[in-house]
Amino acid sequence: MSYPVISQVPLDPVVKQRFLSKPHRSISSLPRQLPHQRLVFEYDGTFVLGDRRLRGDEPHVLLGDSVSVVDVTKDRPVTIHVSINSSGAHDFTVAVQFRCTVDEPIEVVRAGLTDVTEHLVTYIRAYHKLFELGRSHGLDDVHEVWTIVHAQVKAYTTVVPCVLPGMSAEFAGLDVFPPDEIAHGRRRYETNLHNLQGAHGLRDAKRKLDRDFELDELDYLHAKGHSANDFIRQETALDQDQQISEATKVRDFLNSGPGAADGLYVTVRGLSDQQVADRYAALGDREYSAIQHRMQREHELQVVQARGRAEVVRAAIAQGLFNENTGKELLATFDDVEPEAEVKGLEGPAYEPRAEVTAGDTDDDLFPEEDVRG
Repeated sequence: MSYPVISQVPLDPVVKQRFLSKPHRSISSLPRQLPHQRLVFEYDGTFVLGDRRLRGDEPHVLLGDSVSVVDVTKDRPVTIHVSINSSGAHDFTVAVQFRCTVDEPIEVVRAGLTDVTEHLVTYIRAYHKLFELGRSHGLDDVHEVWTIVHAQVKAYTTVVPCVLPGMSAEFAGLDVFPPDEIAHGRRRYETNLHNLQGAHGLRDAKRKLDRDFELDELDYLHAKGHSANDFIRQETALDQDQQISEATKVRDFLNSGPGAADGLYVTVRGLSDQQVADRYAALGDREYSAIQHRMQREHELQVVQARGRAEVVRAAIAQGLFNENTGKELLATFDDVEPEAEVKGLEGPAYEPRAEVTAGDTDDDLFPEEDVRG
């Protein structure tokens, strides 16, 4: 669609309907005008701006040769494209933007300014220096070229404003592009590079996640090992405390009185009936041996004591302290002691231990006072 003149329509002559009727052009036969548009009629060699509301009997409407639709939008953006040389075989494309406003629709139609872009291209091409700005730059230097071209075009439009009949055009900015095939290739390159970086980034992220997972697992195993060691230490400490407690109980039981050790020996937990019976038999044999040993030791002590008394009596007889007959009777009683016979008696099943003879017992009565006196 062209700008600022959207369209131009020729008008046919109005045919009179009846003899006395007043001529009238149908409004529906005219182009439709939008709020940002105005109608300009060509009438009798001149141009007339139509009203917003038409009746159809106005002279320029009835007798007009043509009507033009003009866009009167304020600051309408218009972009033109020009190519400038680069250091290579391809050219840069410069897209220059303008803000355009129609001030006089009649002047625009009279000047035949149907497409402003052609006039703007001519205006920009008049700045010959613009086409030399890119010769020292390659297609990769687009940003640097944009800086130079933007500054030069802005200066040019400021010093040499664009003059158009019935409208104004102000510089709004520009863009610099490489050729389409170069741009497509760069886009493909950047897309592939982006995909490759994404794949590498995804792999790096996966590797990092795997490493973090391994570290977390090692931390878990380390903490689990510490917990297991702590549990083992606690269990060992409890076992030691229990062992100490059991040992204390055993010690207290052993110190509780005679026979406690033998009872403990027999009542160990986990023994079978036969083992308990064997232990009772062994306990009986050990007790019998202990009694036999004790009785033998007591008899030997009696023999020693009797022999000592006999020696005393003999010494007394020799010194004349005893009556000779009485002393001989006493000696006869001492000589009757036979340790071997009594020891053999201990081996019998019905052995009864004799009472221990000690100083102060009834045996001391064997030495009556009168016998000693003789």
